[in-house]
Amino acid sequence: FDPRTSSWAPIPPMERKRSHLGVTVLDGSIYAVGGYAGGSNRLSSVERYDVAASVWRQVADLAGKREALAAGTLDGKIYAVGGRNAEGEPLSSVECYDPEANAWHEVAPMSTSRVHPAVGVLNGRLYAVGGTDSMGNVLDSVERFDPLRGIWERAAPMRVKRQAAAVGVLNNTLYVMGGRDASAVLRSVERYDELRGEWEVVAPMLLR
Repeated sequence: FDPRTSSWAPIPPMERKRSHLGVTVLDGSIYAVGGYAGGSNRLSSVERYDVAASVWRQVADLAGKREALAAGTLDGKIYAVGGRNAEGEPLSSVECYDPEANAWHEVAPMSTSRVHPAVGVLNGRLYAVGGTDSMGNVLDSVERFDPLRGIWERAAPMRVKRQAAAVGVLNNTLYVMGGRDASAVLRSVERYDELRGEWEVVAPMLLR
């Protein structure tokens, strides 16, 4: 999408079909991480879109198959957070990709399994927001990873339980939008003030 012309243009397709994947940007390239290819085919493969060359390239696989995950970039590394493994079991584990070594390694796991979480980076920490746990409960809980200490710590819970939401950061504030609760698709939006450690409900989206 080109915002200058308000128009979409096709680019080359990925090498593998994949849904329920994680997507993030690192050093001017878009990374497609893991995902689901139908049936029982969950993916460990990762590919990178080189925007300048307009080509997809394979990079190192995840250590394990992972779908319904989230991906985020922090301090020049990519994190693959939560999701389900090859057997469909919910994951609390997290993997970190070092582009210089072209290798993934595990870091500290989250305090709970999260399927379809959302992630965002705020002030040097990676936030994992909502999702569903190992019992299928939709979560309002939030935790954040401190890469300097290598640990996850709890943050204030959201006002609304949600999974499969989206996160964006604007003006040093973390926004979480939409997703699903236990029964319905959501159009509500809330934002996190890190200094106060509080979530605030803001205007909802126009459409679910």
